[in-house]
Amino acid sequence: MGVLFSGTSSGHHPPPEVPEPQQVVGSGMLSPMRLPLGPLLLLLGVLVPALSACPGDDSGSDPTTTGTPSSTGDDPTTTSGPPPTTMADSSTTTADPTADPTADPSSTGPDPSTGTTTDDGPPQVTMETNLGTIVIELDQEAAPVTVSNFLAYVDAGFYDGTDGAGATIFHRVIAGFVAQGGGLTEAMVQKPTMAPIVNESGNGLNNVRGTIAMARTNDPDSATAQFYFNLVDNPFLDDPPGYAVFGQIVEGLDVMDAIGAVPVDGADNPVEPVVILSTTVQ
Repeated sequence: MGVLFSGTSSGHHPPPEVPEPQQVVGSGMLSPMRLPLGPLLLLLGVLVPALSACPGDDSGSDPTTTGTPSSTGDDPTTTSGPPPTTMADSSTTTADPTADPTADPSSTGPDPSTGTTTDDGPPQVTMETNLGTIVIELDQEAAPVTVSNFLAYVDAGFYDGTDGAGATIFHRVIAGFVAQGGGLTEAMVQKPTMAPIVNESGNGLNNVRGTIAMARTNDPDSATAQFYFNLVDNPFLDDPPGYAVFGQIVEGLDVMDAIGAVPVDGADNPVEPVVILSTTVQ
């Protein structure tokens, strides 16, 4: 799931002032204005390159401009993105360095090819938390890879801990922005994940209130298990490369709001853990 800041120094140094040539009275030297054309051109040929080679001066650049480094996506007041699975740090992520996009797909993570599918309409996942129950409807048509990936984690018991590795929590909550979870246990230990998936942002689904989307690092194709709920409309998260929305809450918006209102510490971690107790596919 970074801050914008601007510099005040351009890093350029003004060119040194060049003193006017002085006449030496009584020396018999020629005044600068009386130098023959050849020596005068030679003098100019020495001074002009010296000015252009002034240390610290970038040729052609404007010394009055200041750069604005891009945000990592952690600050909801910026427009460069968040939640990102490594948001929690977007945590560095943005957006959160808590996610591990380099995890070995053959390790302990579930197999995305085993994700539950249904021919009876869009699949729905019931997520029970210690603050209440949320029902999420997934959009397989708009985000087939993301939905399959999410369902694989659900089926494997990754989120609710029936895999034996511990239940996951909502580890990053920012009121008026997002509630992010699905990657860390109550002990704030990150669970091993499958390989990252392709970013399906731009699929026609937008980061509006009540939707679920994948968190990621600054690499667009780095999402693994972590997801977030949009507590409000966050249109800037749709800006390319964007964060992939893959479903929406159809029951339990009040529970989402309750999660979004919990007290948090300085790192946006809930003071009292918000735990995912069970996830089932309907």
